[in-house]
Amino acid sequence: MIFIQPKTTDAALHFATEEYCMTALGQKQDIFMLWQTDRCAMLGSNQIAQDEIDLALAKQNDVQIVRRSSGGGTIYTDEGTLLCTLITPFSSGDDAKEIGRNRLAEPLISALQKMGIHGEIKGRNDMLIDGKKFSGLAQRLGKNCLCSHCSLLFDTDLSILEKILTVDESKIKNKGIASVRSRVTNIYQHLPEKYATQEFKTHLIQALAELIPMDTYTFSQEELGAIEKIRKEKYANPLWIYRTNNNFTHSNEKRFPLGKVEVYLDIKGGMIASCSIRGDFLSIKPIEELEKHLTHKAFDKGTLMACVNNTDLLPYLGGITADEFLSVLFS
Repeated sequence: MIFIQPKTTDAALHFATEEYCMTALGQKQDIFMLWQTDRCAMLGSNQIAQDEIDLALAKQNDVQIVRRSSGGGTIYTDEGTLLCTLITPFSSGDDAKEIGRNRLAEPLISALQKMGIHGEIKGRNDMLIDGKKFSGLAQRLGKNCLCSHCSLLFDTDLSILEKILTVDESKIKNKGIASVRSRVTNIYQHLPEKYATQEFKTHLIQALAELIPMDTYTFSQEELGAIEKIRKEKYANPLWIYRTNNNFTHSNEKRFPLGKVEVYLDIKGGMIASCSIRGDFLSIKPIEELEKHLTHKAFDKGTLMACVNNTDLLPYLGGITADEFLSVLFS
């Protein structure tokens, strides 16, 4: 496995680095990245910025807003957070969830165990300490490779997290908790011996290296130029970050155990002229592919049932079933 530790704290550049690695390096070898950011709110690929983040408060608190290419919900990170990325070769028939759990989540839990921290993997994508979340895993597929990444709340400013993230009340109620603040915890609070973020980072690298041999990789100037091009054209582009829905004639949303689904349809002459699917479901393929599949179909339950039942929804909706998805379309 090669190890990359970027020195920049620009989240947009990190997502550009992931994308470069997926296209140029990750199809034949494993890559592990460990990085940090300044204050940052990271949207899931299918979310609407103004629905998830208090944009005015984010600006007041100098919080960078970015959109990643993986599914799931919005997270907050800062200089007290570590972010981990694992890029692995991926073939048809491989189990993305199993790879994320076995190759990223479990080694991180084992590394924390070496430091006297007892974590567990639970639910669709969470890592917990004493029942509180300190990390969540998201994934995306590329050409012949899989990117799995997560954040580790070590000494994150949870007061800012609670202020700027406008968490869906149904999500909180479904988990039986009072607020987003009561749901999360910092690893720092559970350390048997207290130390700062950078020292924790050093210990984590050492613990992981004992589990997985790693060779440090340094980008060439040519590679850095290619990464900067991706950053500028995509991840730092407001059209990508703040993309919203157009005017639609029909819309509905539902929350399921595996995430919230919002569907927006423009129906003309009984046909779906355009379609937008949003939410915090854990997709690993671009939702635009499913949207395209539904567009120009008759807005008829039988027609769309046949269309959906003939489509593998798992990589698009992260386990939300065909019946559940149809219930959003025709609620």
